Amino acid sequence: MSSEQLLKIGDVATLLGVTTQTLRNWTNTGYMDVVIGKGGHRRFRLSDVERLMELKEREDNVKKCLLYCRVSTSIQKKNLERQIERLTSFALSNGFIIEGIYKDIARGMNFKRRGLLKFLEYCQKHRINTVIIEYKDILARFGVDLFKEFLSSFDTELMIVNATDSDYKQEIIDDMIAIIIHFSSRLYGKRNGKNKANKIKKELLKEI
Repeated sequence: MSSEQLLKIGDVATLLGVTTQTLRNWTNTGYMDVVIGKGGHRRFRLSDVERLMELKEREDNVKKCLLYCRVSTSIQKKNLERQIERLTSFALSNGFIIEGIYKDIARGMNFKRRGLLKFLEYCQKHRINTVIIEYKDILARFGVDLFKEFLSSFDTELMIVNATDSDYKQEIIDDMIAIIIHFSSRLYGKRNGKNKANKIKKELLKEI
């Protein structure tokens, strides 16, 4: 039986410069081995920690990123391509190595996007410094702060190139209408709910 020294999770977190939650995430996803002791406490082999320290030292000198781009509909494919070009140029000019480019053609309120789920999964399993998006609402119409917290648990930063929201007025209106139709249909029936939603849509368009 190996008598190799085992370290506590708090000590390992200090040595690697990460949070204890990051270590738990790493062990849950298989990025780092762990020894479960009595009482369910996590212990780490000194050799594994030293290996990761050496790896981290090398990786700290390399900024790795993922790019995420999104448009609402297929008729905006050219805009999607331009988004990718702009973010690629931004990342390379700022010294990043691009590990992957993820993209979606979907509404911002749709959280079951293939590209979105894929890049979140990648961040769980690999060490990524930064996820770069062009505008905040490219990632999501609501709940961006929640995504930030999720990524930070893996020591990944969310970088938003443009601080102002993108000018997707039509998409915002369509998202609002979808919500109104959903709840109006429940209250007034499908046909009446849609009619009421269309009236609200006309009023919204007058304000733009």
